[in-house]
Amino acid sequence: MEKDFLKKIINSLFKTLEKLEEREVYINNLNVFPVPDGDTGTNMLMTLKETLESTNNDDLKNFLNDVSKNIVLKAHGNSGIIFSSFLKGFLNKILNFDSDEANILTKAFENGVEASYKILDNPTEGTILTVIRESVRGMKEGKDLIEKIEKSYIYGLEALEKTKEMLPSLKEADVVDAGGDGFLSFLESLYEVFTDQNIKREKATSSSSSFNVSIWRKRPVYKNCVELIADKRKEDFNIKEKLKKLGDSIILVEDNEKIKIHIHTNEVDELLKLINDIGEIKEINIRNMIKQQLEFLLDVEIAVITFSIGENIRELFYSLGASIVIDKDENLSYEDLVEIVKDMPSQNIILLPNDKEILFKFEKIRELETKKIEVVETLSIPEGIEALLNFDREKSFDENILNMSESIKKIKSGFIDIFKENLSIKDFEIKKGDFFATVNDEIIVKGDNLLKTIFNLLNKIEINEGLLLLIYGDETDSDEVEKVKVELKKDFPNLNVEIYNGGKRINKIIYSIKWIFNLFSSLFYN
Repeated sequence: MEKDFLKKIINSLFKTLEKLEEREVYINNLNVFPVPDGDTGTNMLMTLKETLESTNNDDLKNFLNDVSKNIVLKAHGNSGIIFSSFLKGFLNKILNFDSDEANILTKAFENGVEASYKILDNPTEGTILTVIRESVRGMKEGKDLIEKIEKSYIYGLEALEKTKEMLPSLKEADVVDAGGDGFLSFLESLYEVFTDQNIKREKATSSSSSFNVSIWRKRPVYKNCVELIADKRKEDFNIKEKLKKLGDSIILVEDNEKIKIHIHTNEVDELLKLINDIGEIKEINIRNMIKQQLEFLLDVEIAVITFSIGENIRELFYSLGASIVIDKDENLSYEDLVEIVKDMPSQNIILLPNDKEILFKFEKIRELETKKIEVVETLSIPEGIEALLNFDREKSFDENILNMSESIKKIKSGFIDIFKENLSIKDFEIKKGDFFATVNDEIIVKGDNLLKTIFNLLNKIEINEGLLLLIYGDETDSDEVEKVKVELKKDFPNLNVEIYNGGKRINKIIYSIKWIFNLFSSLFYN
């Protein structure tokens, strides 16, 4: 009886490996938390694969004992380490076999969930941990061995579906937790081995179109994912607190002899100094998560890097085909930008600065000789929008540069705001509270209200047909902007007015006017 039971446990592990191999890419495509870098499926697969392949023992108990002893040391990534910790705790109880299989399996699940929670200071709900915990609840409610396994799977599946409502990042991307999906492969395998029945599980929502959601493209705060194993020379009971000062996503597993650490950090040198003080590093793996994320998301021949203001504009740029959108407030240095460009898998890169200061940084980046890089000299958000509207992945790099560069010559842009104090500029005597409009950073008209100011602007530049784009922020009354759109149509019937809510970061109205090119407009630009 014991031999048959242990054999089924081992078969379940190998069947889990098969399922993870089948679902590796799918699970990677779910990977949005804690960092959207597309490796959860690979990490869980390699954790189990390397452990099982390195375990060569004909005795069933000794085989499971070796798996239990080695799996945490072989673990990769956040989910891989949590999964391995569960299996270590799970197998430790399985090895204490008694005649009641249902009882020993329940105790094994309880020990597994305790072990997986133990390695984390602040467990996050909506992850693999939630699925593990709920599967244990199902195991406890079952009355016999098969019912326990069935309920464990059902509870785990239900918990997995709920994860997308528990974590904002999962809800935004409309996916379930990647690690939780991987763990369900283990629950499925137990069920199939012990019942000799197959489960056909429908996949949760996950497709390449999900990658257009900005959460997928949010760059990691910490560049490096570091995993290391060290032999301990001495104890450091404050090590976890010290690690917290160096990064996040910290997982610490240790015994009397060894310590295993997983951390996301920008302070690799400080981390190594800390570990060298307490032991000797035997294995270390440092992954550049930013580069990994780019390789995962951006398998494109031509990549476009651009700058935005706030979340709404970022979403707009992504929807128009941008590969990377950087917020201006990030204040990235020239070196940071160079690193992003170098990390891009694409060899052809178009840069849209949308700002004079950023243009200067981009001009220097163009001098890099490792890739084909061109700057389309967009100096405002509307120019960036116009350039992206004329970007076509079906066309060549040079064709895109020409089309995008020509397109921004067809628009004039500026902003509309309210004066905060009385001011005298050239021919203008401006009172506090007056509206004004600029073109190319020069104030050219004013008005008593928004509608009058835009009316004066259009008359000043003698435009009555084409496209007017108004980007307003949350501080602007949207009803007033809608009213402006309606009123302008009366006086300018050939003018198409488009409005767009740029979000809370837009504190003035940004506009662009696109002329319908004819002889007059050609003369105007020349």
